[in-house]
Amino acid sequence: MSIRANRSKSVFQTMKFYFWLLPILISILRCATYSTSSYSQFEQEKLVNLSGVSSNKLSLLTTRYLKSNDLYDKFKESPLVVIYDLDYELMANKSRNLAYYLSELCYFTGNSLDMEDPQFAKMYASALVYSYTYLFDKKATPSPDPFSAEFRFALFTYNRSLAQLVRFAKKNRKLTNVTDLSLPLIRGTLQMLGAEVETAWRPQNFLQIEVAYDHRVKGFSNQISKYGIGTPVILNRKFPENEPQERTKYEFINGVGQAYPATAFVSLEESYLENKDLLNLPAKIHVYDPVFRDRITLDGISLPMESDTTTPLAYMLKIAQQRDSLLAIFDGETSMSRKGLYLVYPYHKDKIPVIFIHGLASSPFIWFPMINELLSDPEIKSKYQFWVYWYPTVNPIPLNAADFRDTLYDLRKIYDPKNEHKSFDQTVLIGHSMGGLIAKLSVTRSNKEQWLNAAEIPDSVFDTMSEEIKKEIRRLFDFEPVPFVKRAIFIATPHKGSNLAEGILGSIARFLFIIPKEVTKKFEEGYKYLSADYKKKDIVPKVYGVDGLAPKSLFMKVTGHYKPEVKFHSIIGNSKLVDLDWISDTVVPYESSHLENPESEMLIQSEHSVQTHLPTFLEVKRILKEHVLH
Repeated sequence: MSIRANRSKSVFQTMKFYFWLLPILISILRCATYSTSSYSQFEQEKLVNLSGVSSNKLSLLTTRYLKSNDLYDKFKESPLVVIYDLDYELMANKSRNLAYYLSELCYFTGNSLDMEDPQFAKMYASALVYSYTYLFDKKATPSPDPFSAEFRFALFTYNRSLAQLVRFAKKNRKLTNVTDLSLPLIRGTLQMLGAEVETAWRPQNFLQIEVAYDHRVKGFSNQISKYGIGTPVILNRKFPENEPQERTKYEFINGVGQAYPATAFVSLEESYLENKDLLNLPAKIHVYDPVFRDRITLDGISLPMESDTTTPLAYMLKIAQQRDSLLAIFDGETSMSRKGLYLVYPYHKDKIPVIFIHGLASSPFIWFPMINELLSDPEIKSKYQFWVYWYPTVNPIPLNAADFRDTLYDLRKIYDPKNEHKSFDQTVLIGHSMGGLIAKLSVTRSNKEQWLNAAEIPDSVFDTMSEEIKKEIRRLFDFEPVPFVKRAIFIATPHKGSNLAEGILGSIARFLFIIPKEVTKKFEEGYKYLSADYKKKDIVPKVYGVDGLAPKSLFMKVTGHYKPEVKFHSIIGNSKLVDLDWISDTVVPYESSHLENPESEMLIQSEHSVQTHLPTFLEVKRILKEHVLH
């Protein structure tokens, strides 16, 4: 019994020792969990840049604040309780950083709500007000530090909160009359008192407003956007039924519509921290035009403005492609309905017009990538405005050129009737392929005798024509340079024609093209006078625009030697970069694209679509900057 008792006592003491040792071991093991490990590449950078706006996690800044104040678990359980408590604390101590934390907490909470939820608008309107308070409220302390992470995140939260409110207002049809818009806040109500709209049209002039963030751009090699304050939006303009018809024809593309860039910004008229009226916090919405400004001024402070000019261009192209099939560009009737010169952005009297003219079987939209790139240059954006000309390339070139000249004179008469806008007198034309020929016939001079002689038509025949036909012939063939055009850029332009117009290209074009009835009628009436056998009564053969591109055509016979009477530049495609004798863009040989004595001539490694290549964009930029200097 004694031995057994001793053994039991020994076991008990051993167990007692281990029982005493166990907490120490656990403590030691716990201490052993404190260590460091290496981040994978970019992992740490991603973590410090995460926020409740860009992910489903709070930023490290806000998380740290919650944990330091024993609010982290409480926020996960009752987010609204924590937000309301912190709002009272903000009013008491006016902490600027706390205003940011509240903005992120509200945005993060709103992410889990449907737009139909009554709390949705409250969370994002509050996020906007809190982030605005951090950024701009002079009552908050200390002063904002533009180098701090809080400042960067607050700016991001403000822009994205406003984007959410635009989506909310759009869904609830509140955008046409923003002064009716009131939004609940954590404390009080955000009440829009009015709108300051810088764009040429009011909100009621637009069919819908889209948030630019919502659209992914495809087809453009570069997206032009700037970071700063504000939310980029797309203004999709509806048909202007109540606006002057003479301007509408230049500002609205029939069957396509117009989409314009804008930047929305909401300013508080009173300090949220000093707002004693719990019912209303007055605010104003501003709509700025990023084509005409890069910065906005608030309380005397100049701020960089967030903008996106590429997405609206892509949005408009998407609409055009949805409404038209590929073969629409060959349909003269469709092209006739859209023929005209269109202002890509509203007219500005202090900016020089740059007019783009597309080539054979194309449309003005081919120029949008170049316009997009030109807008990326602040100097060019501040000095120039961009217009595009749409014409049915099936029509004979002299007819399209005459229509273009008439359009230029008409547009000047409408927008500058007294010829007072000096910028208009510095107009630049840029034409690709056939469009270059139309540009050339706007900066050269011609007379009908040249054409009649080349066609071997006696002067006596002209005298027998009706006055209507004589007038039309003079319009087509008697002209001088348009006086307010001062420079031309020819891109892959066949000044002396292309042999392909006589071969497979011409055959395909004639097969696909549908000549407008209006044009057919005009040429049927005049053809018997303008042919060598003018007494012939047979059915008139159709005349296509592509026919004028043939090197032996009457058009090339007359115009091939025309010399522009303004400063001009040539941009020529070269598919292989070989010796001059062999240079070609596969459609137009160098000897046809080349004109003597240009201001500059550049060869681009490209086939005929030279106008879509970045080196061409850069050369056009250079020329436009040179034009401003001279």
